[in-house]
Amino acid sequence: MTQGKQGGRPVVVVTGGSRGIGAAVCRMAAEKGFDVVVNYRSEAEAARRVVESCQQAGARAVAIAGDMAAEADI
Repeated sequence: MTQGKQGGRPVVVVTGGSRGIGAAVCRMAAEKGFDVVVNYRSEAEAARRVVESCQQAGARAVAIAGDMAAEADI
């Protein structure tokens, strides 16, 4: 978690954020005042829906594709 230069909202990066527990963590973080990075491996549409949900909660949110098991994606 990091603070923006201007003391803005903290940012959380959630690996596996497009489904299940990861998606729930993204949504909860957005509701608690975090901006959110949704990492996903292959479920782009699911990640997009999570991003929209986070944005509706007032967060800045973005989806980033990457396989955390592949060093080149990290």
